[in-house]
Amino acid sequence: MKSLSKKVKKALIIGLDGVPYSLLQHYLKRGLLPNLKKILGEGFSLFQMNASIPDVSSVSWSSFVTGVNPGEHGIYGFTDLIPNSYSLCFPNAEDREAPPFWEILGRTNRKVSTLSQKYEKKIDRPLCSIIFNVPHTYPAYPIQGILVSGFVAIDLKKATYPESAYSYLNSINYMIDVEAERARKDKKEFMSHLFGCFEIRKKAIYHFFENENWDLFFACVTETDRLHHFFFDASMDENHPYHQDFQNFYVLLDQWIKSLYEAFQKRYSEKGFFMILSDHGFSTVKREVYINRFLEEEGLLKLKKEGDFYERVDGQTKAFNLDPCRIYIHDQSYPRGSVRWEEKPDLLMEIKKRLMKLKGENGEGVIDQIYEKEEIYHGPYLGRAPDLVCLPKDGYDLKGSLEKSEVFGPNLFAGMHTWHDAFCILPEDIRLSGKLSIEAPTDFIMKYFSQ
Repeated sequence: MKSLSKKVKKALIIGLDGVPYSLLQHYLKRGLLPNLKKILGEGFSLFQMNASIPDVSSVSWSSFVTGVNPGEHGIYGFTDLIPNSYSLCFPNAEDREAPPFWEILGRTNRKVSTLSQKYEKKIDRPLCSIIFNVPHTYPAYPIQGILVSGFVAIDLKKATYPESAYSYLNSINYMIDVEAERARKDKKEFMSHLFGCFEIRKKAIYHFFENENWDLFFACVTETDRLHHFFFDASMDENHPYHQDFQNFYVLLDQWIKSLYEAFQKRYSEKGFFMILSDHGFSTVKREVYINRFLEEEGLLKLKKEGDFYERVDGQTKAFNLDPCRIYIHDQSYPRGSVRWEEKPDLLMEIKKRLMKLKGENGEGVIDQIYEKEEIYHGPYLGRAPDLVCLPKDGYDLKGSLEKSEVFGPNLFAGMHTWHDAFCILPEDIRLSGKLSIEAPTDFIMKYFSQ
């Protein structure tokens, strides 16, 4: 392919779901990632970054692609309740209230945000993007370019725009995601399946990278997150039966990053904009913590026997929790809510005090930080936000199950998300005044294309 004009700007962004800064640093020091180390030596810097709160992919990737706070894009978790009801819903890309950067660059945004207002008049022409396997972009919709949705996506055809892209993906038996159930039945088979899924993912990414025209290419790898959930305890333990497999995946990942980076340099003779980032970190798990059971034991949650999920919330309930730890006061905006508005401040304070006293192994505290929504969210959709959001100490995986009889339980996973240990690799000429948050790097992309 011929090199493009030096006047044309191009950007390559690689997303590595769930890859922690601390693990990258460890593997770089051990020499396991020679290609990434070489790239860092060619004008790039590795930074630790904070994920969204809560640190789940739907919120973090939404924050990155829109460049704004959840209070402005309106996504607070994988699940939510329909307003003024107890009915569970699953927000998707259609519920995102702020436009992602590729819509602003392509001039296809129908919604407005602080990011779009800042940059839309500075983009001199519609730019073409290929957005591949980014979580929480389902269902796919028309953009200036190609969009292949990442998880949660249940139908490949609905996850792909345009039709020609679907035809190619279908022809190679492309998989949207690994089959997690395999890990519960046979870990060895699941590990093989994960490597196989990554190979097909790479093949598809290369196809669109080499055969389509684009100004911005953003590809995300989700196999890293799946590897970490089921095998993160193997990441450092040389005696773990899957330690070598874990490292082998990172060796392949390192080689893939090199090949895509070099292809980018070859395609574009002038140094374009290059970034790699994750949406959250990871740690090993000690215990699962069931916050709704804790609220029950504290007399704050009452559940009826009839009904599904949150339809069981009784009128005597003071507070309930949605995954992972989003606590909602059962106020008068709910059909059976009885907490008066003037009671909320004292109730919030009381819940925070009780949660901070929750002890885990060896008497250590479970909760690291608790935020009221006004402390961390801002924007027109603040009203949708949970009243409290808790961040646990590493090792305590907070859950919203309504079916548990104990506060603590064993975890099926080996790894859990962390808020404080995501990473970002940026051009070294970008100067930072403090620790990055997940929505901040989007501004660097927009500045690059608008200057």
